[in-house]
Amino acid sequence: MKIKKSALMKAADLLAYREHSESELKQKLLARHYEPAEVDATIDKLKQHNYLDDAELCRQQFDDLWTDGRLSVRQIVVKLIRRGFDKNFIDELIPADRDEHELQAATLALTKKFTTRDENFRAKAWQFLSGRGFDGDIISTAIENFSATS
Repeated sequence: MKIKKSALMKAADLLAYREHSESELKQKLLARHYEPAEVDATIDKLKQHNYLDDAELCRQQFDDLWTDGRLSVRQIVVKLIRRGFDKNFIDELIPADRDEHELQAATLALTKKFTTRDENFRAKAWQFLSGRGFDGDIISTAIENFSATS
């Protein structure tokens, strides 16, 4: 017979695998049928001992995604919200050079996706970039830059 681990032990196992936001960890524990009161006590204890710090984790993940340079700011924000971080806090992390980053990310995406330019290139590129969350001005500039360099 297998003994069920306490919520704290399960949370420690999950955190040993990878870092989680508070809401992500709470969802996982509740999905494993732990009592809500036990889950809340576990989350509080982990925060108290600095094993959970949403602000720092959000900063780290934002920086990693930003530095990677392949995602639009909109995609980064959506990805972090899905991980359980507060949108207002995420918005505060966006640097002032947002448009420059967006243009670089859009151009990088175009160079990875398109090797040839046929008569439908502009329409395909526009659809491709808009589906990835880039704004119209950024898309237009990226397509122009990409066409000029190729």
